[in-house]
Parts: sequence; structure tokens; C-alpha cells
Amino acid sequence: MKLSFGTVINDQPNYFIEKIWKGLMALSSHLDNEHYRYQERHIQKFDRNWDGDAYTEFLEPKIHTIRKDPDELWHAGAEITMVIYKDTSDEFQFAPMLHCTGVQKIEIRKAAGENYTVTVAENQLDDEQLNTLAINDGFSSAEELLSYFSGDFSGKLIHWTSVRY
Repeated sequence: MKLSFGTVINDQPNYFIEKIWKGLMALSSHLDNEHYRYQERHIQKFDRNWDGDAYTEFLEPKIHTIRKDPDELWHAGAEITMVIYKDTSDEFQFAPMLHCTGVQKIEIRKAAGENYTVTVAENQLDDEQLNTLAINDGFSSAEELLSYFSGDFSGKLIHWTSVRY
């Protein structure tokens, strides 16, 4: 199934392509040639490199994604095709097809004041775990992740690595 990724959050580049590739490269050094091939295809299609390629070394890897899944389509073993600009003439697959290694239910609940509770697989995350989750999902901090979801949310963590919470 296609997983569509935006390239901008709040009018700023999110560098998700680069962060995902950083995570993929940590999984296997055999992906070096694939990285180059997809990058070249991107340049051919868009006449430019990926947004943050010049300073990828400073980015943290994105190793999963948070999505709504009302139809329960995501499960371990499902094929993942990562794209940007889904269902447009600019749709672009930016990484090789992967397999979902697992899903975990995630809930974000706004509590009193500015506080939130985040549970993954029915385990409430502490501040350190929440920050780790946020960074692993491509955000710079827990605050940025909570601001993005801005309120109550129920969905799935879709994994393509072995990391779990």
C-alpha cells in the first residue's frame, strides 16, 4: 500500500525523505546504491535534489509513521510504497518497497491545560519515551509532534524497523 508523506509542515520543509533514508541506511549498507538511484530519479523528475540533502548528517532518522487506519488495512507483512505527492502527476516513489514489520495502536489525549497523555499499545509513555517517539517519527521534539496532532487522536504506528514502544 502507498504511504504518502508530505514534504512541508507549517510552511517549513520537514525533511522526511532524508530522515527516512537515514533510517533505511542504518538498517543496511546495501542500500547505498538504491539511495543514489532514487535520488537521481528525483533530480530527473523535479530538477532539484531533496530539500535537506546538504545537511542530512544533522538529521535524526525517521523509522516509523503515525497514521489513522479506520479500515484496519495496516498489518505486519503489508507492502509499503513510500511516495510524495500521492495521486498527482508529480507522484514519486522515493524509496524501495518495504514490508511493514508491525503496527501498534497509538492514542493522544489532551488532558488538563497544556498536558497530553500518549499511549502506545496501551502503555502510557513518560516524557523521555514520548520525546524518543517524536524524534523517531521525524519531529524535532515531543512538543512539535503534539502540536501537529493538536488534540485527541487515535491511530496506528506503522513500523518498518524492529523498534517498538
